[in-house]
Amino acid sequence: MTNTVRVSLVFPHELWEEVKRTIPEGQRSRVIAQATERELQQRRRLESVGRLQALHEEFLQKYGEMPGSAEDICQMREERDAELTGLH
Repeated sequence: MTNTVRVSLVFPHELWEEVKRTIPEGQRSRVIAQATERELQQRRRLESVGRLQALHEEFLQKYGEMPGSAEDICQMREERDAELTGLH
């Protein structure tokens, strides 16, 4: 026995006619299931982004804006390179 369930869906008439014209019989359920899975994945991603944005806001409120570290990293790399080449 397969792990599927049979359901009734309601489509706008024009959309269903387009489905019938475009997707061969026997493939419609699979295509609709795949589209539903893509939609669910997108909604899960959007929920994750929302949670990340909320966490970002929480950290921003709690700790404020952190200073950039790009200049410090460049300086450390230059110091390391100078030590490796003996130019310090």
